[in-house]
Amino acid sequence: MLNTVGISDWGCRTSVRARVVAATLGCLVLAGCASQSSTPPPPPPTPTVVPTTPAAYSAELCSAAAEFQTAANAIVALDATQVGVEGVKKALQDLETASANLIAAARDQFGPQVAELERAVGSLRGTIAGLTSQDSVSTNLGKIAASVGVVEQAAKPIMDSVRTGCPSVPAIETPPAS
Repeated sequence: MLNTVGISDWGCRTSVRARVVAATLGCLVLAGCASQSSTPPPPPPTPTVVPTTPAAYSAELCSAAAEFQTAANAIVALDATQVGVEGVKKALQDLETASANLIAAARDQFGPQVAELERAVGSLRGTIAGLTSQDSVSTNLGKIAASVGVVEQAAKPIMDSVRTGCPSVPAIETPPAS
């Protein structure tokens, strides 16, 4: 019997935990900085990984991030029993396409994060290829949810940064309560 809860429920819970851990680490870093001596700090290093100003994001990157979040949100609301194997495959392929577009748009500004997202998308491709019937969807719900969760986690650093400068990126949807 298929589970009617969104298939990325696991990924969303993992995402929430990751945000809590990140917030806690951020507070610890700030607390550590506050307890240092009163000598003037050295000039901050030039950021090399993630730009932080809204002007730093191209329209292409903002559009790709919005497309990615829309595809991820569609999976959260997906009811596999209603859409069947073809509907599940289409939703996963939409996420794969949106991820590829995000990779292309973010490559210059988010090199290491893009490499991680590319690996996650490769795993998602394998999951999609394994879906051949409704039975394969039923038996692979855990694998589907895990693949989607890995893609969402890999995209998270990019999406969190881009979201600050791209108001067109939709909010993250969470699975409906069951």
